Amino acid sequence: MFASPLFVLGSAVATVWAALFHLLFGRGWLDLALYWFVGLIGFAVGQTMAEALNLQWVLVGQMHVIEATLACWLAMFVAHWLKV
Repeated sequence: MFASPLFVLGSAVATVWAALFHLLFGRGWLDLALYWFVGLIGFAVGQTMAEALNLQWVLVGQMHVIEATLACWLAMFVAHWLKV
């Protein structure tokens, strides 16, 4: 499962989004780790929800790019807002 192309590509995209979010809103190394973790979870939730709802907006293979990205950014904004 962890070697599947969907997992690798999704992790890479979520990592890029977390790094960009940290560049825009982060302060320290702990923020980067937090945004990375929350971004991965949010991306996975968005991917899972899009699969469950059978949404077909923008697919790269089996990855739902738009839905997973929106959930990733939403999760990072919530974490930033809560200052976890």
